[in-house]
Amino acid sequence: MIDRLILSAVLGTVGYNGLFPDPPPTPTLKEQAKEKSISAMCDRKPKSKTAKDLCRRWRERQNA
Repeated sequence: MIDRLILSAVLGTVGYNGLFPDPPPTPTLKEQAKEKSISAMCDRKPKSKTAKDLCRRWRERQNA
């Protein structure tokens, strides 16, 4: 009986911790500046193929 109680306490604790994962880390100033520059570039109409690909991937990441 005691082993069932211990087992349920362990499994309950593990399950509870799995329900609430750690919050994602806040972006650093460098990452914020990079996002802002990509956003500004994609607001204008990109002309090169690499810029179009970058903006497409950036939009997909923003929508996800």
